[in-house]
Amino acid sequence: MHWQQHWQQLGPIVTVLKYVYGFIAFSTVVCYVHPRLRRPQARSIRQAVTSWWPSALLSGAAVMGGFWATLLLFVVLSGWTLHELLRMLPREHQDRTLTTLAFAALPLHYGALLLGGDRLFFGVLLLYSFGVLPLVYAALRGPSALWSAVPRLQLGLMLTVLSLSHVPRLYLLPVRAPVGPAGVIALLLLCVMMGDATQYFFGKLLGRHPLAPVISPKKTWEGLLGGVLSSAATAAAAAPSLLGLSRPLGALIGASLCGLGLLGDLLVSALKRGAQIKDTGAVLPGQGGVLDRCDSLLLTAPLAYYLTALFL
Repeated sequence: MHWQQHWQQLGPIVTVLKYVYGFIAFSTVVCYVHPRLRRPQARSIRQAVTSWWPSALLSGAAVMGGFWATLLLFVVLSGWTLHELLRMLPREHQDRTLTTLAFAALPLHYGALLLGGDRLFFGVLLLYSFGVLPLVYAALRGPSALWSAVPRLQLGLMLTVLSLSHVPRLYLLPVRAPVGPAGVIALLLLCVMMGDATQYFFGKLLGRHPLAPVISPKKTWEGLLGGVLSSAATAAAAAPSLLGLSRPLGALIGASLCGLGLLGDLLVSALKRGAQIKDTGAVLPGQGGVLDRCDSLLLTAPLAYYLTALFL
């Protein structure tokens, strides 16, 4: 009986997922059937489309699975993105001690989230990152590390562990929405994926004016406009059933998430440019690593949490 009620409550999310998977399936078929897209020159577009599948399937499984599935997914994402970020550090700072200290933050932070909820959400990680970790590393490697390796690692922990953990943190809120916190998470992930995908395609098709040439030369104002409009339209269509909000407010939320997602993308691009690498990894052929795919969540996940806390 409990599971029947659970699935009935998630009915709007099931409907949204059907549209998402149908759209990706249609796009995938077009990429491998259309004569132009079958050419070798269009390989990057085919890879971009097929790379949507892992993100969409994992996101759908997490949202449908509830708190524990979402928590497990984001523990893995935090660990994987942290691993990729550590590889971006200068070679002289890539040592086993630093790696061990970095990954110790994962059980500490997510354990605090499980045991203490919001009461321990910030405290344990901040105390460890800005108190314990610097002193331990300085004792082992010398005080000079406090001005070199440690600040980079602290930034990495804030981005990959603290920021991303705001998604499962949404389950701690008593959300007044038709499907509860799962609806907020579904809309967040939907807008982020839609914004990323349409910015890429509008930029490819119509991009003429660079948006941030020093940080990311391929980003264009046309791509951003296409992404914002697409994300706004998607959120306007989904917000009434997922959040119980009006379509205009949904459109505003979608546009805001897309814009802030771009800032997260540019932030990771700046880190990669500083490290003189093209991609954070190679897990997604032609599209980079997990951090490349999660970059838009780094700022939108906290935004989604605090907007939900304020208005829902």
